[in-house]
Amino acid sequence: MNQTRDLRLGIVLGCSPHPQATLEDLWSRASDAAEPAGFRLSGTAFYVADRGQVPVSPDSALELVPLPPVGPGRLDAAIGAVARKGGPLGVAGRLARDNRESRVLARSIAGRAELQAALLAADVVVAADVSANRAVWQLRRRTPAPLVHGPIAMMHALRRKAEH
Repeated sequence: MNQTRDLRLGIVLGCSPHPQATLEDLWSRASDAAEPAGFRLSGTAFYVADRGQVPVSPDSALELVPLPPVGPGRLDAAIGAVARKGGPLGVAGRLARDNRESRVLARSIAGRAELQAALLAADVVVAADVSANRAVWQLRRRTPAPLVHGPIAMMHALRRKAEH
């Protein structure tokens, strides 16, 4: 008798322009990697609730947890103005904007114990975009779960879990 085993996925989605499509793609790929190996997939996805876009869970086994957006301040306005410029100054502005988004997201997750606990309980934790990398990477010494970026690395990590 082949028994179904549980596999828990943690997803952190930062400031993605298309959060619904990103979640659907990640969940579809995770299901494709886990189900043939006999795993029942479940997960929690944390996303920044901004821009009026509220993603819908692609599956009842995926719980969505909104993170409150940080209101724009004077620093955000200045960084945004520089990021819109062309040339090297614009590149530096976009890097500064990405760095700020990453820090804000990591701080919001680090400041809430229940969010940390959900990610630490996952078998694989995936950063869905660049702004989520810091939030995922801050778990590196606290969990044995693979911490990965993007759908391909997530699929490889899930397949490795399925082999063991």
